[in-house]
Amino acid sequence: MNKNFCLVGIDGDFEDLIENYKNHYIGFFSSKKTKSYNNKKKKLGNENLQDWKRIKKKFNPKVFITIDDGHQREFLYKKIYKNNYSNLIFEKSFVSKSSRLLLNKKRGIIIQNFSTIMPNVRIGDGVKININSQIHHDTIIGKFSTVAPACVILGNVKIGKYSYIGANSTIKQNIKIGNNCIVGAGSVVTKDVKNNNVVVSSQAKILRKNT
Repeated sequence: MNKNFCLVGIDGDFEDLIENYKNHYIGFFSSKKTKSYNNKKKKLGNENLQDWKRIKKKFNPKVFITIDDGHQREFLYKKIYKNNYSNLIFEKSFVSKSSRLLLNKKRGIIIQNFSTIMPNVRIGDGVKININSQIHHDTIIGKFSTVAPACVILGNVKIGKYSYIGANSTIKQNIKIGNNCIVGAGSVVTKDVKNNNVVVSSQAKILRKNT
């Protein structure tokens, strides 16, 4: 990290990042009343557009939106943070060369520590991949989707935009998951999932529509 940066949202997983690069950390935006992780810095101002204009003019920082809700990440990107919205690949993650070249053309992707991205994985704008997840070869993840901690997504999987894959889930190879879907924590997905469905359990049964 060789440039000033700020966070949007509060996520304890980023505390070490802040500490390791505290000379470049400006602060964070949040609608919640809380102290900054770095006591020498103050939070930036509750997602206030005027505050952002001032901060951007003074520091022009990279912006990482840590909020898990993909729709909210996209709204904040388009409404406020725009060209400052940047990719963040944690140092202890692994991204294969071919996948890294593909994601360099995108923005707002977060890949946290101990996650593994194998070859030819296509990741859309604003995707958040949490700690210790595995994304295997030739998988496609649509924009502003979220992969929770310790997920295993096998090869040739296609995940639509705005979908949420719950912690410790496994998605078998060649599966298609639609747009705006939710896969419950610990699920094993062995069949395709249509748009807007919520699936749960070890057999990933359809629970309800995600509306």
